[in-house]
Amino acid sequence: MNRAARPLTSFVAVAAAVLLLAGCSSAQVKPVSDYAGEPRGVDAPASSAGGASWATWMQSGKQFGIVLYGSSTCPPTVQSVKVTASNQLEATLSPASGGVCTHDLVPHTTVFATPSGVTTSSDVTVKLPDTTLTIPALRG
Repeated sequence: MNRAARPLTSFVAVAAAVLLLAGCSSAQVKPVSDYAGEPRGVDAPASSAGGASWATWMQSGKQFGIVLYGSSTCPPTVQSVKVTASNQLEATLSPASGGVCTHDLVPHTTVFATPSGVTTSSDVTVKLPDTTLTIPALRG
């Protein structure tokens, strides 16, 4: 290979790697579990007492849960999350069921495996359509 072609080849290889990594970071991550109630084994923050959504690490950071409040018969759930940075996630809500829903306010938890590249050592924000949640950094 001649000297003039080497920089172009290197540039093409680097550009391909960047595009490949960028494509991976925008992948939608699907839930591993979904259930009525708050996350098992986790204390709800005081701020959730009025029905405020919240998020937490689970299983020492291997998973995280997003807790939304709504009807027990038509619970709000998270369809997927997308990693936008090592400390930022963007959540997509599942479509509403369209059925008749009770007018109660109960928690519902959607659990995700923590995607590779997401830090647990600093706060992580989860952007929902109408609010932004913070998962506090794991300590120790």
